[in-house]
Amino acid sequence: MHEQDSIKENVVLQTVPRLPILRSQDTTSDILRVEHHHQPANQKSECCLPKYLISIHLGQPIQLERIIDGQYSHDCLAKGDIMITPPHLHRKLFWDVNADFLLLRLEPKLFASAAYESIDAEHIQIVPQLKICDPLIQQVGLTLKTELERDGLSDRLYAESMANALAVHLLRRYSDQTRKIRTYPGRLPGHKLQQAIDYIQAHLAEEVSLEAIATELDMSPYHFARLFKQSTGYSPYQYVIRCRIERAQELMVQELQSIASIALKVGFASQSQFGRHFKRLTGVTPKQFLQK
Repeated sequence: MHEQDSIKENVVLQTVPRLPILRSQDTTSDILRVEHHHQPANQKSECCLPKYLISIHLGQPIQLERIIDGQYSHDCLAKGDIMITPPHLHRKLFWDVNADFLLLRLEPKLFASAAYESIDAEHIQIVPQLKICDPLIQQVGLTLKTELERDGLSDRLYAESMANALAVHLLRRYSDQTRKIRTYPGRLPGHKLQQAIDYIQAHLAEEVSLEAIATELDMSPYHFARLFKQSTGYSPYQYVIRCRIERAQELMVQELQSIASIALKVGFASQSQFGRHFKRLTGVTPKQFLQK
């Protein structure tokens, strides 16, 4: 596979032997793309992309040779080992046996948003990591893989929430800056919280975006998400799901509509997604709820 584009003055290059077996939907590609790869033995890849790349090894151990910006290195990667590559870093990889890995592509704007209050926000860089063990990244990656397998990671708010969490974690642990990313104690002011809730309620049937809510409140997505959770006990994503299920229950009592129709009416991408969240939060399936 070959992908070649031109972004400003940077040439974008990616060559891998095979396309990913699964990849997330385009609805979230401007912030996060998740790919599950099975690549054949004794092959090579080359890339230079304008994104942050996190690679999580999933399969059997492999011997991996790398040439990164002209520097050679060699490692044995085992299950759970992670590589982190910042944007525009040219790398060539060679491996000896079938490689099974998850690739997360994060947009630079996520990092700018998370670090915007830092004095040197524009100059913060993530230091390349060739082989690390990071339980948080692994947990987030496997959770994203599950969502990818279920519905293609189609929920934008969910993808934004996970991507923002990853960006903040990378800035805190792998940045070249000693200055820490600010934490936000306290809660949203009452009027800001009500403004966020009103926005969510007004847009439940649509694709609710973390960025859109934060913009409405004139805050960064990271700042808003932290204070919203500290104010309500729920992340914005968890809160929206709860609101959608409550709205669905009201419609199921009031109107004679199909479960599929109600699922779409309250903002779920599919009936199966709706059913999964409905049972998780209520303890019964939508059909069982209607039969009560």
